[in-house]
Amino acid sequence: MKPGNKKPAPNNPRSEDSDVARIETDELFDNDPDRDKKLPRRRLARERIMQMLYAHGVNGRDIDELFFEMVYKDLEQDEAALEFARQLTRELSTHEAETNALITERLKHWDFNRVAMIDRLLIQIGITELRYFPEIPPKATINELIEIAKDYSTDESGKFINGILHTVMTDLTERGELNKTGRGLLDHNI
Repeated sequence: MKPGNKKPAPNNPRSEDSDVARIETDELFDNDPDRDKKLPRRRLARERIMQMLYAHGVNGRDIDELFFEMVYKDLEQDEAALEFARQLTRELSTHEAETNALITERLKHWDFNRVAMIDRLLIQIGITELRYFPEIPPKATINELIEIAKDYSTDESGKFINGILHTVMTDLTERGELNKTGRGLLDHNI
């Protein structure tokens, strides 16, 4: 994340007065275009979705505006990655309450709101992919999110995210709710 000069926010929906600082979306993350060109497009989409949700959580800005500003502009040249980002955003929004309930069930002696925001967002993305993207192998989802956590969160975040997502994956499998289609998408040795 990139520190920046905070600017007054008279139109910030989360502030009661204009003396409260607003963090602009371009101040939240210092993205490197050269690095981004080397990333697989779905990985870049996941990162931008996480950044968009983080900006929404911090500023309360409209998701559609943030999507255009933070996701669309980086993925507009790759229709498949852009469609993945759109679908992921829709599923995250549609199933937010039930996804958060799945996370809360697995937090031992922790309040949901005490989990670091980036970790929470990555777990939400992971659960959404596990449940609503039958073509993506569970291990691919989990491994990608662990890698993103290494870049954006703490040293321990990857282990935490892996633990929660693996537990959710196991529970979904045992309940017959992990619906993955295609060869090699479901490991029966979990």
